[in-house]
Amino acid sequence: MNDSIEAVLAAWGLKLTEESLRKLEVFAAFLAEKNAVQNLVSERDMPQLWERHMLDSLAAAPLLRRALKPGALIADAGSGAGFPGLALSAALEEFNFQLLESRERRCDFLTEAAAAMGSRNVAVFNRRVGEGGPAAGQRYAAVIERAMGQLENILPQCLNILSRGGIFLAWQSAAQLAQPRPAVEAALKKAGGRLSETYPYRLPGEDSDRYILVFTKEPYAHT
Repeated sequence: MNDSIEAVLAAWGLKLTEESLRKLEVFAAFLAEKNAVQNLVSERDMPQLWERHMLDSLAAAPLLRRALKPGALIADAGSGAGFPGLALSAALEEFNFQLLESRERRCDFLTEAAAAMGSRNVAVFNRRVGEGGPAAGQRYAAVIERAMGQLENILPQCLNILSRGGIFLAWQSAAQLAQPRPAVEAALKKAGGRLSETYPYRLPGEDSDRYILVFTKEPYAHT
């Protein structure tokens, strides 16, 4: 990690411990090693792994620290190559993370990466959000989702696994927010949720903001 990345994190109010930095470096090196055979992220992104994936994931850290108490349980819905969940687990060691991933080979990668990092606050589950199996009845203080397709499709499932007072964080681009999205509004209303915050941030070298949408479920909504 270079000085410019540390400067961005500092501007976001995120000061990483030496142990957190070590874990992130191990994660980055392990991903680079495995990417040649598993195609975990685009080869075009590898030279800018920290900017495009690590930083983008860590943008949620200030939000989660503001909203949650130490010991809170967070689910990463569709963890893929570990973004954002595995990156955040390194930076936010006071929280516990469950990485939910439907692809078995990705689960193997996540388990091996967490072991290489020495992460004790991470558990990996081979299942989709809303499916049965281990931890199927679990409720979470927060659910995070960075790249799982159409928001209207995943929104109800993520809201339904929140504990009372929990939050759902969804990464979105400026282009996505600029378009009318009646399907998202309809899904949100049907699930009994509301948009409580639109959090802007900017990555190095970009000239427009990205966003993390923070959703909550109304306390009277059925779960």
